[in-house]
Amino acid sequence: MPVTTFDIPDHLLSFIDTLVGSGSARNRREIVLRALEIYFKFQAHLWNGPLIMVDGARKGLISKGTLAELFSGMSETQLYEAGLRMGKTLRDWLIRRRLQATRLEDKKAALQMLEDVGWGKFSIDRDRITIVDPLLPPAIMLGYVEEGLSTNLTKISTSEDISVFQFEERHLAVVGYVGTKLDEPSLRLPSSGVDH
Repeated sequence: MPVTTFDIPDHLLSFIDTLVGSGSARNRREIVLRALEIYFKFQAHLWNGPLIMVDGARKGLISKGTLAELFSGMSETQLYEAGLRMGKTLRDWLIRRRLQATRLEDKKAALQMLEDVGWGKFSIDRDRITIVDPLLPPAIMLGYVEEGLSTNLTKISTSEDISVFQFEERHLAVVGYVGTKLDEPSLRLPSSGVDH
């Protein structure tokens, strides 16, 4: 890796040294490289004034408390339906990258993108999707992921800081496993009393 030298303003250098001193990073180099990685990942070179643009779409930062207020008073069904509407944006993200929601690796890429922008810590395998510390209520996340990944999921009851969604058998039929018929109705939020 070539060596580069540049001037850093005193207030930034002081902040970097504070981070190193607190153990948040090993050295100045680590902080500068990580900052550059984030700069490119979030396409900060495209930001103009108050507009934050990432992947050709305007983004905005909003607190979890503000989101909670936005969703307060909505029923589980309304939250789920909102997630379905929102999930189209994830599907569009996959399409723009020529990724297929039927491939596990492409699903992982989509969920990694959500993790990168603070929606929670995602893991996925052939059986389920787990979200630790999700940004949004479970019913919204369920609808969002179902629509975005073009799949059907069943919510598994968990604590409030983790959401687990099990792939339904008919999802497995799509990728070549024996399962139920694709047009068979199912309940996506069992034991929650929500009708779809």
